[in-house]
Amino acid sequence: MLSLTKKAEYALIAVCHLARMGDKVVSARDIGASHAVPLPLLMNVLKTLGQSGFVRSVRGARGGYALALPPEQISLAELIEAVEGPLRLVPCVPPRREGGRHCERVGSCTIREPVHRVHDHLRRFLAGVTIADVAFGGNSHKAATAEKNKRVAVR
Repeated sequence: MLSLTKKAEYALIAVCHLARMGDKVVSARDIGASHAVPLPLLMNVLKTLGQSGFVRSVRGARGGYALALPPEQISLAELIEAVEGPLRLVPCVPPRREGGRHCERVGSCTIREPVHRVHDHLRRFLAGVTIADVAFGGNSHKAATAEKNKRVAVR
């Protein structure tokens, strides 16, 4: 079965939470408590996302994390690869010259080319889905922000 690892799942949860918070700095403890994510693993994931340039950390008593890029500029493929490494359906994808492992059946494999096509389609699909798409349910981030601002102005 193809599924996200816990690290990738927690990265997606954290980044979507930060996207919904806008420019507000949020502590890892708040993110973890809001989504029942274990704090030690979340801290490691946030550190990796910081090193990858997706989140920025703020030190101090009111410190925490915020997105370093607009959510429209972060693809699901990039996020997953930041915490897990290159996407691969099978060890030979991508080809060895691009970092894939060699398979002993490479000369006689009847599924190699179809699986590579599936891999390419999946990679393109994930590259086309942004954090804004996930965090705001398919609504554009700008539309969601405008709606949020409208609700604040009414109060």
